[in-house]
Amino acid sequence: MAAMKFGAFGKLGEFCSDASVPVITGREKVIGFRQLEYRIRRSGLFGKEILQRTSGWVYLTDRRILMLDEGWVKKDGTSHKRYQEVPFEETVSVRHKTADRVFVDLKTAEGELTISYTPYGPAARLFDWLKKERELRVKREDGEMESPYAKERWYRHPPK
Repeated sequence: MAAMKFGAFGKLGEFCSDASVPVITGREKVIGFRQLEYRIRRSGLFGKEILQRTSGWVYLTDRRILMLDEGWVKKDGTSHKRYQEVPFEETVSVRHKTADRVFVDLKTAEGELTISYTPYGPAARLFDWLKKERELRVKREDGEMESPYAKERWYRHPPK
């Protein structure tokens, strides 16, 4: 299981392209991406802020949430992109609190964290996939998943 990364740096050409698009290899699929503002804090009423309000591109794949900060950082004479990465396994829930904010709750080795996203318009739907997929994976782990080919179901012809 991959660990969560905060404030990591990815090299231009290896981690992402000139257009700030991450290089995704293997069988990983991009579900969607949007430009959002986000902040990360500890869960609870007076949770300490781990990452202040940042804006950038958020990529949701079938394995992780990848948040690329705006701009480039010069490091060792080359350009690097600062990013945060959250594996799918560490997400617990997705909450749509208000019309302008979405919360993703995480359970990590460091403790419970919450990522607050400020969506712009249709960007709130980006996390609907994550919410539905999380529910499906919990059902699959608990053994409550129903087969689509169950004998009681009929699709084309009604039972006689």
